Amino acid sequence: MAFDHQPLSQDEMGPAAWKMVGADAPPPMRQMVAGGMAPLPPRDLLVALYHLWIDDPTGLGEQAAKTLVGLPPAIIGGALGDPNLPPGVLDFVARRMARKEDVLELVVRHPRVDDESLAAISRACPEGICDLLAENQQRWLAFPAIVEALYQNPNCRMSVAQRMIELAIRQGVDLKLPNIEEIKIALGDGAAQTAPAQDAAFKQAMGREVMAQHDRYVATLEQAGVGEDVAPEEIREAPSELDDLDLDALLGGGATDDLSLPIDGSEPEAPTEAPQEEAEEEVKGDRLSQITMLPVMQKIRLAMLGNSFERSVLIRDSNKQVALSVIKSARVKENEAIAFAANRALSHDVIRHIATRKEWLKLYQLKLNLVLNPKTPLSSAMTFLNHLHPHDIRKVSRSRNIPAALAKAAKRKEQQRR
Repeated sequence: MAFDHQPLSQDEMGPAAWKMVGADAPPPMRQMVAGGMAPLPPRDLLVALYHLWIDDPTGLGEQAAKTLVGLPPAIIGGALGDPNLPPGVLDFVARRMARKEDVLELVVRHPRVDDESLAAISRACPEGICDLLAENQQRWLAFPAIVEALYQNPNCRMSVAQRMIELAIRQGVDLKLPNIEEIKIALGDGAAQTAPAQDAAFKQAMGREVMAQHDRYVATLEQAGVGEDVAPEEIREAPSELDDLDLDALLGGGATDDLSLPIDGSEPEAPTEAPQEEAEEEVKGDRLSQITMLPVMQKIRLAMLGNSFERSVLIRDSNKQVALSVIKSARVKENEAIAFAANRALSHDVIRHIATRKEWLKLYQLKLNLVLNPKTPLSSAMTFLNHLHPHDIRKVSRSRNIPAALAKAAKRKEQQRR
Protein backbone atom coordinates (compact mmCIF):
# COMPACT_ATOMS: atom_id res chain seq x y z
CA MET A 1 0.00 0.00 0.00
CA ALA A 2 1.49 3.36 -1.04
CA PHE A 3 1.32 6.59 0.91
CA ASP A 4 -2.04 8.30 0.46
CA HIS A 5 -1.22 11.74 -0.93
CA GLN A 6 -3.78 14.40 -0.02
CA PRO A 7 -3.88 18.15 -0.80
CA LEU A 8 -2.47 20.32 1.97
CA SER A 9 -4.56 22.77 3.92
CA GLN A 10 -3.69 26.45 4.07
CA ASP A 11 -2.29 26.01 7.58
CA GLU A 12 -0.11 23.07 6.51
CA MET A 13 1.29 24.98 3.57
CA GLY A 14 1.97 28.25 5.33
CA PRO A 15 1.12 31.77 4.11
CA ALA A 16 4.03 32.19 1.68
CA ALA A 17 3.45 28.93 -0.19
CA TRP A 18 -0.34 29.39 -0.14
CA LYS A 19 0.00 32.80 -1.76
CA MET A 20 1.98 31.26 -4.64
CA VAL A 21 0.00 28.06 -5.32
CA GLY A 22 -3.17 28.22 -3.22
CA ALA A 23 -6.69 28.21 -4.57
CA ASP A 24 -6.63 31.91 -5.46
CA ALA A 25 -3.04 32.09 -6.73
CA PRO A 26 -2.73 33.56 -10.24
CA PRO A 27 -1.42 31.17 -12.98
CA PRO A 28 1.83 33.12 -13.50
CA MET A 29 2.75 32.53 -9.85
CA ARG A 30 2.05 28.81 -10.17
CA GLN A 31 4.20 28.74 -13.28
CA MET A 32 7.07 30.43 -11.41
CA VAL A 33 6.88 27.81 -8.66
CA ALA A 34 6.77 24.92 -11.12
CA GLY A 35 9.89 26.26 -12.79
CA GLY A 36 11.71 26.79 -9.49
CA MET A 37 11.81 30.56 -9.99
CA ALA A 38 9.59 31.61 -7.07
CA PRO A 39 11.21 33.71 -4.32
CA LEU A 40 10.41 31.25 -1.55
CA PRO A 41 12.52 29.88 1.31
CA PRO A 42 13.52 26.18 0.93
CA ARG A 43 10.75 24.76 3.11
CA ASP A 44 7.98 26.74 1.39
CA LEU A 45 9.35 25.97 -2.08
CA LEU A 46 9.28 22.23 -1.40
CA VAL A 47 5.74 22.43 -0.02
CA ALA A 48 4.57 24.46 -3.01
CA LEU A 49 6.13 22.03 -5.50
CA TYR A 50 4.44 19.15 -3.70
CA HIS A 51 1.08 20.93 -3.87
CA LEU A 52 1.44 21.43 -7.61
CA TRP A 53 2.40 17.77 -8.05
CA ILE A 54 -0.72 16.41 -6.42
CA ASP A 55 -3.31 19.14 -6.98
CA ASP A 56 -2.88 21.34 -10.03
CA PRO A 57 -5.53 21.35 -12.76
CA THR A 58 -3.33 23.34 -15.14
CA GLY A 59 -0.91 20.46 -15.70
CA LEU A 60 2.17 21.77 -13.91
CA GLY A 61 2.58 18.70 -11.69
CA GLU A 62 5.22 16.89 -13.73
CA GLN A 63 7.20 20.08 -14.26
CA ALA A 64 7.14 20.64 -10.50
CA ALA A 65 8.45 17.11 -9.92
CA LYS A 66 11.31 17.66 -12.37
CA THR A 67 12.15 20.96 -10.67
CA LEU A 68 12.38 19.18 -7.32
CA VAL A 69 14.97 16.75 -8.65
CA GLY A 70 17.10 19.60 -10.01
CA LEU A 71 17.14 21.70 -6.85
CA PRO A 72 20.56 22.37 -5.28
CA PRO A 73 21.45 20.15 -2.29
CA ALA A 74 21.49 23.16 0.03
CA ILE A 75 17.82 23.91 -0.71
CA ILE A 76 16.76 20.26 -0.30
CA GLY A 77 18.74 19.94 2.91
CA GLY A 78 17.39 23.19 4.29
CA ALA A 79 13.80 22.18 3.59
CA LEU A 80 14.20 18.70 5.06
CA GLY A 81 15.65 20.27 8.18
CA ASP A 82 12.20 21.63 9.08
CA PRO A 83 10.82 19.23 11.75
CA ASN A 84 7.24 20.17 10.83
CA LEU A 85 7.45 19.31 7.14
CA PRO A 86 4.24 17.47 6.14
CA PRO A 87 4.62 13.67 5.70
CA GLY A 88 3.35 13.88 2.12
CA VAL A 89 6.20 16.17 1.15
CA LEU A 90 8.70 13.72 2.63
CA ASP A 91 7.17 10.89 0.60
CA PHE A 92 7.26 13.03 -2.54
CA VAL A 93 10.96 13.75 -2.06
CA ALA A 94 11.83 10.11 -1.32
CA ARG A 95 9.94 8.83 -4.33
CA ARG A 96 11.43 11.27 -6.81
CA MET A 97 14.97 11.04 -5.42
CA ALA A 98 15.06 7.31 -4.68
CA ARG A 99 18.74 6.95 -5.67
CA LYS A 100 20.16 9.89 -3.69
CA GLU A 101 21.47 8.44 -0.46
CA ASP A 102 22.18 11.79 1.22
CA VAL A 103 18.60 12.96 0.63
CA LEU A 104 17.07 9.65 1.68
CA GLU A 105 19.02 9.71 4.94
CA LEU A 106 17.43 13.05 5.84
CA VAL A 107 13.98 11.70 4.98
CA VAL A 108 14.43 8.46 6.93
CA ARG A 109 15.64 10.36 10.01
CA HIS A 110 12.86 12.96 9.83
CA PRO A 111 10.49 12.85 12.85
CA ARG A 112 7.35 13.07 10.67
CA VAL A 113 8.16 10.46 8.04
CA ASP A 114 5.23 8.07 7.59
CA ASP A 115 5.51 4.29 8.02
CA GLU A 116 4.22 3.74 4.48
CA SER A 117 6.94 6.04 3.17
CA LEU A 118 9.59 4.06 5.03
CA ALA A 119 8.26 0.81 3.57
CA ALA A 120 8.40 2.27 0.05
CA ILE A 121 11.92 3.57 0.65
CA SER A 122 12.94 0.15 2.00
CA ARG A 123 11.91 -1.56 -1.22
CA ALA A 124 13.99 0.69 -3.47
CA CYS A 125 16.82 2.32 -1.51
CA PRO A 126 20.60 1.77 -1.81
CA GLU A 127 22.59 -0.34 0.62
CA GLY A 128 23.53 2.43 3.05
CA ILE A 129 19.90 3.38 3.62
CA CYS A 130 18.99 -0.30 4.07
CA ASP A 131 21.50 -0.45 6.93
CA LEU A 132 20.11 2.74 8.44
CA LEU A 133 16.53 1.45 8.32
CA ALA A 134 17.58 -1.88 9.83
CA GLU A 135 19.08 -0.10 12.83
CA ASN A 136 15.69 1.31 13.85
CA GLN A 137 14.35 -1.93 15.34
CA GLN A 138 11.53 -0.24 17.25
CA ARG A 139 10.12 1.23 14.04
CA TRP A 140 10.21 -1.89 11.87
CA LEU A 141 9.04 -4.24 14.58
CA ALA A 142 5.96 -2.03 14.89
CA PHE A 143 5.50 -1.84 11.10
CA PRO A 144 6.57 -5.19 9.56
CA ALA A 145 6.11 -3.97 5.97
CA ILE A 146 9.53 -2.32 6.36
CA VAL A 147 11.13 -5.71 7.09
CA GLU A 148 9.29 -7.34 4.19
CA ALA A 149 10.42 -4.61 1.81
CA LEU A 150 14.05 -4.76 2.88
CA TYR A 151 14.08 -8.54 2.48
CA GLN A 152 12.94 -8.11 -1.12
CA ASN A 153 15.37 -5.29 -1.91
CA PRO A 154 18.51 -6.77 -3.53
CA ASN A 155 20.54 -3.84 -2.19
CA CYS A 156 19.92 -5.02 1.38
CA ARG A 157 22.81 -7.17 2.52
CA MET A 158 21.92 -10.82 3.17
CA SER A 159 23.30 -10.75 6.70
CA VAL A 160 21.15 -7.73 7.55
CA ALA A 161 17.99 -9.13 5.97
CA GLN A 162 18.33 -12.50 7.71
CA ARG A 163 19.06 -10.93 11.08
CA MET A 164 15.91 -8.79 10.82
CA ILE A 165 13.76 -11.76 9.73
CA GLU A 166 15.00 -13.92 12.59
CA LEU A 167 14.36 -11.21 15.18
CA ALA A 168 10.89 -10.48 13.78
CA ILE A 169 9.98 -14.18 13.98
CA ARG A 170 11.28 -14.47 17.55
CA GLN A 171 9.21 -11.42 18.50
CA GLY A 172 6.07 -12.98 17.02
CA VAL A 173 5.75 -10.38 14.26
CA ASP A 174 3.29 -11.38 11.53
CA LEU A 175 5.31 -11.13 8.31
CA LYS A 176 3.44 -11.28 4.99
CA LEU A 177 6.24 -12.65 2.81
CA PRO A 178 4.92 -15.28 0.37
CA ASN A 179 7.48 -17.81 1.61
CA ILE A 180 7.47 -16.98 5.31
CA GLU A 181 6.47 -20.53 6.26
CA GLU A 182 9.44 -21.91 4.31
CA ILE A 183 11.73 -19.43 6.08
CA LYS A 184 10.42 -20.51 9.49
CA ILE A 185 10.90 -24.20 8.68
CA ALA A 186 14.44 -23.63 7.43
CA LEU A 187 15.33 -21.68 10.57
CA GLY A 188 13.72 -24.37 12.72
CA ASP A 189 15.86 -26.96 10.97
CA GLY A 190 18.96 -25.10 12.05
CA ALA A 191 19.79 -22.98 9.01
CA ALA A 192 22.95 -21.02 9.69
CA GLN A 193 23.03 -17.28 10.21
CA THR A 194 24.58 -15.42 7.29
CA ALA A 195 27.82 -13.75 8.35
CA PRO A 196 28.69 -10.30 6.94
CA ALA A 197 31.68 -11.93 5.22
CA GLN A 198 29.22 -13.94 3.09
CA ASP A 199 27.38 -10.90 1.76
CA ALA A 200 29.64 -10.50 -1.25
CA ALA A 201 29.16 -14.14 -2.30
CA PHE A 202 25.38 -13.77 -2.14
CA LYS A 203 25.45 -10.56 -4.17
CA GLN A 204 27.62 -12.24 -6.78
CA ALA A 205 25.24 -15.20 -6.96
CA MET A 206 22.34 -12.83 -7.66
CA GLY A 207 23.97 -11.80 -10.90
CA ARG A 208 23.92 -8.57 -12.87
CA GLU A 209 20.44 -9.19 -14.26
CA VAL A 210 18.82 -8.97 -10.82
CA MET A 211 20.42 -5.62 -10.07
CA ALA A 212 19.56 -4.33 -13.56
CA GLN A 213 15.97 -5.39 -12.97
CA HIS A 214 15.97 -3.49 -9.68
CA ASP A 215 17.34 -0.39 -11.40
CA ARG A 216 14.45 -0.53 -13.88
CA TYR A 217 12.01 -0.73 -10.98
CA VAL A 218 13.55 2.31 -9.26
CA ALA A 219 13.48 4.29 -12.52
CA THR A 220 9.79 3.46 -12.96
CA LEU A 221 9.07 4.43 -9.35
CA GLU A 222 10.78 7.80 -9.79
CA GLN A 223 8.53 8.61 -12.76
CA ALA A 224 5.27 7.34 -11.23
CA GLY A 225 2.48 9.83 -10.75
CA VAL A 226 0.31 10.53 -7.73
CA GLY A 227 -1.51 7.40 -6.59
CA GLU A 228 0.48 5.07 -8.85
CA ASP A 229 1.77 2.08 -6.91
CA VAL A 230 4.61 0.37 -8.77
CA ALA A 231 4.94 -3.39 -8.14
CA PRO A 232 8.54 -4.59 -8.67
CA GLU A 233 7.44 -8.00 -9.94
CA GLU A 234 5.43 -6.36 -12.72
CA ILE A 235 8.52 -4.78 -14.28
CA ARG A 236 9.37 -6.80 -17.38
CA GLU A 237 12.47 -8.96 -16.98
CA ALA A 238 15.23 -8.73 -19.54
CA PRO A 239 16.21 -12.03 -21.21
CA SER A 240 19.14 -13.77 -19.55
CA GLU A 241 22.11 -15.00 -21.54
CA LEU A 242 21.79 -18.23 -19.55
CA ASP A 243 18.16 -18.98 -20.42
CA ASP A 244 19.17 -21.46 -23.12
CA LEU A 245 21.00 -23.79 -20.73
CA ASP A 246 19.67 -27.36 -20.41
CA LEU A 247 19.42 -27.35 -16.63
CA ASP A 248 17.89 -30.81 -16.39
CA ALA A 249 20.96 -32.20 -18.14
CA LEU A 250 23.42 -30.15 -16.09
CA LEU A 251 21.80 -30.48 -12.68
CA GLY A 252 20.10 -33.84 -12.99
CA GLY A 253 16.45 -34.53 -13.54
CA GLY A 254 15.45 -36.14 -10.27
CA ALA A 255 13.75 -34.25 -7.50
CA THR A 256 16.23 -35.72 -5.03
CA ASP A 257 19.33 -34.38 -6.79
CA ASP A 258 21.57 -32.67 -4.30
CA LEU A 259 21.99 -29.22 -5.78
CA SER A 260 24.10 -28.16 -2.84
CA LEU A 261 27.03 -29.99 -4.43
CA PRO A 262 29.23 -28.62 -7.18
CA ILE A 263 28.32 -29.59 -10.71
CA ASP A 264 29.77 -32.98 -11.60
CA GLY A 265 32.53 -32.62 -14.14
CA SER A 266 32.57 -36.30 -15.15
CA GLU A 267 30.47 -35.86 -18.31
CA PRO A 268 31.83 -37.34 -21.56
CA GLU A 269 34.23 -35.03 -23.30
CA ALA A 270 32.52 -32.75 -25.80
CA PRO A 271 33.99 -31.80 -29.15
CA THR A 272 36.58 -29.06 -28.98
CA GLU A 273 34.90 -25.65 -28.95
CA ALA A 274 36.11 -22.30 -30.10
CA PRO A 275 37.87 -20.25 -27.36
CA GLN A 276 34.95 -17.80 -27.14
CA GLU A 277 32.43 -20.60 -26.71
CA GLU A 278 34.62 -22.22 -24.07
CA ALA A 279 34.81 -18.92 -22.18
CA GLU A 280 31.02 -18.53 -22.33
CA GLU A 281 30.49 -22.06 -21.02
CA GLU A 282 32.91 -21.35 -18.18
CA VAL A 283 30.95 -18.26 -17.21
CA LYS A 284 27.70 -20.23 -17.25
CA GLY A 285 29.24 -22.96 -15.14
CA ASP A 286 30.47 -20.37 -12.65
CA ARG A 287 26.99 -18.89 -12.32
CA LEU A 288 25.46 -22.31 -11.68
CA SER A 289 28.10 -23.12 -9.07
CA GLN A 290 27.59 -19.78 -7.33
CA ILE A 291 23.88 -20.46 -6.98
CA THR A 292 23.97 -24.15 -6.09
CA MET A 293 26.70 -23.64 -3.47
CA LEU A 294 24.71 -21.06 -1.49
CA PRO A 295 23.47 -21.97 2.02
CA VAL A 296 19.76 -22.72 2.35
CA MET A 297 18.66 -19.34 3.73
CA GLN A 298 20.44 -17.55 0.91
CA LYS A 299 18.85 -19.81 -1.70
CA ILE A 300 15.43 -19.13 -0.18
CA ARG A 301 15.94 -15.39 -0.50
CA LEU A 302 17.39 -15.64 -3.99
CA ALA A 303 14.29 -17.60 -4.98
CA MET A 304 12.30 -14.43 -4.25
CA LEU A 305 14.77 -11.93 -5.75
CA GLY A 306 16.12 -13.80 -8.75
CA ASN A 307 15.11 -13.70 -12.38
CA SER A 308 13.88 -16.57 -14.54
CA PHE A 309 17.33 -18.18 -14.66
CA GLU A 310 17.81 -18.23 -10.89
CA ARG A 311 14.27 -19.53 -10.45
CA SER A 312 14.79 -22.29 -13.00
CA VAL A 313 17.87 -23.46 -11.07
CA LEU A 314 16.45 -23.19 -7.57
CA ILE A 315 13.11 -24.85 -8.29
CA ARG A 316 15.13 -28.03 -8.93
CA ASP A 317 16.81 -27.79 -5.53
CA SER A 318 16.62 -30.85 -3.28
CA ASN A 319 15.56 -28.69 -0.34
CA LYS A 320 11.77 -28.42 -0.35
CA GLN A 321 11.75 -24.97 1.23
CA VAL A 322 13.95 -23.58 -1.54
CA ALA A 323 11.81 -25.05 -4.33
CA LEU A 324 8.57 -23.88 -2.71
CA SER A 325 9.99 -20.39 -2.26
CA VAL A 326 10.48 -20.23 -6.02
CA ILE A 327 6.96 -21.27 -6.93
CA LYS A 328 5.50 -18.88 -4.32
CA SER A 329 7.42 -15.92 -5.71
CA ALA A 330 5.22 -13.19 -7.18
CA ARG A 331 7.77 -12.87 -9.98
CA VAL A 332 6.89 -16.25 -11.52
CA LYS A 333 5.23 -15.58 -14.87
CA GLU A 334 2.50 -17.63 -16.51
CA ASN A 335 4.85 -19.15 -19.07
CA GLU A 336 7.14 -20.32 -16.27
CA ALA A 337 4.24 -21.86 -14.36
CA ILE A 338 3.17 -23.72 -17.50
CA ALA A 339 6.71 -25.09 -17.99
CA PHE A 340 7.02 -26.06 -14.32
CA ALA A 341 3.68 -27.90 -14.46
CA ALA A 342 5.04 -30.07 -17.26
CA ASN A 343 8.34 -30.88 -15.52
CA ARG A 344 8.13 -34.36 -14.02
CA ALA A 345 11.48 -33.88 -12.28
CA LEU A 346 10.13 -31.27 -9.87
CA SER A 347 9.03 -32.25 -6.39
CA HIS A 348 5.49 -33.32 -5.51
CA ASP A 349 5.19 -30.25 -3.27
CA VAL A 350 5.89 -27.83 -6.12
CA ILE A 351 3.40 -29.54 -8.45
CA ARG A 352 0.81 -29.66 -5.68
CA HIS A 353 1.20 -25.93 -5.10
CA ILE A 354 0.81 -25.15 -8.79
CA ALA A 355 -2.39 -27.22 -8.80
CA THR A 356 -3.87 -24.93 -6.12
CA ARG A 357 -3.12 -21.52 -7.67
CA LYS A 358 -6.48 -20.27 -8.92
CA GLU A 359 -5.03 -17.55 -11.14
CA TRP A 360 -2.90 -20.12 -12.98
CA LEU A 361 -5.70 -22.66 -13.32
CA LYS A 362 -7.33 -20.34 -15.84
CA LEU A 363 -4.56 -21.38 -18.25
CA TYR A 364 -5.63 -24.32 -20.37
CA GLN A 365 -2.10 -25.52 -21.17
CA LEU A 366 -1.20 -25.53 -17.49
CA LYS A 367 -4.18 -27.75 -16.65
CA LEU A 368 -3.25 -30.13 -19.47
CA ASN A 369 0.35 -30.27 -18.26
CA LEU A 370 -0.81 -31.02 -14.72
CA VAL A 371 -3.04 -33.87 -15.92
CA LEU A 372 -0.09 -35.38 -17.79
CA ASN A 373 2.28 -34.94 -14.83
CA PRO A 374 2.26 -38.07 -12.61
CA LYS A 375 3.14 -35.96 -9.55
CA THR A 376 -0.13 -34.03 -9.68
CA PRO A 377 -2.49 -35.17 -6.89
CA LEU A 378 -4.95 -37.65 -8.42
CA SER A 379 -8.02 -35.77 -7.19
CA SER A 380 -6.78 -32.55 -8.82
CA ALA A 381 -5.87 -34.30 -12.06
CA MET A 382 -9.34 -35.86 -12.21
CA THR A 383 -10.90 -32.42 -11.83
CA PHE A 384 -8.73 -30.88 -14.54
CA LEU A 385 -9.54 -33.79 -16.86
CA ASN A 386 -13.11 -32.51 -17.07
CA HIS A 387 -11.89 -29.28 -18.65
CA LEU A 388 -9.84 -30.80 -21.47
CA HIS A 389 -10.70 -30.85 -25.17
CA PRO A 390 -11.52 -34.24 -26.76
CA HIS A 391 -8.19 -34.54 -28.60
CA ASP A 392 -6.31 -33.90 -25.35
CA ILE A 393 -8.42 -36.42 -23.45
CA ARG A 394 -7.36 -38.94 -26.10
CA LYS A 395 -3.76 -37.99 -25.44
CA VAL A 396 -4.24 -38.55 -21.71
CA SER A 397 -5.93 -41.91 -22.25
CA ARG A 398 -2.90 -43.14 -24.16
CA SER A 399 -0.28 -41.81 -21.76
CA ARG A 400 1.87 -44.40 -19.98
CA ASN A 401 3.30 -41.95 -17.47
CA ILE A 402 0.19 -41.20 -15.42
CA PRO A 403 -1.71 -43.17 -12.78
CA ALA A 404 -3.77 -46.03 -14.22
CA ALA A 405 -6.96 -44.68 -12.65
CA LEU A 406 -6.53 -41.36 -14.45
CA ALA A 407 -5.87 -43.07 -17.79
CA LYS A 408 -8.96 -45.22 -17.34
CA ALA A 409 -11.08 -42.15 -16.53
CA ALA A 410 -9.82 -40.50 -19.71
CA LYS A 411 -10.68 -43.60 -21.75
CA ARG A 412 -14.22 -43.61 -20.32
CA LYS A 413 -14.67 -39.96 -21.28
CA GLU A 414 -13.32 -40.65 -24.74
CA GLN A 415 -15.81 -43.49 -25.23
CA GLN A 416 -18.71 -41.41 -23.88
CA ARG A 417 -18.07 -38.70 -26.48
CA ARG A 418 -18.07 -41.07 -29.44
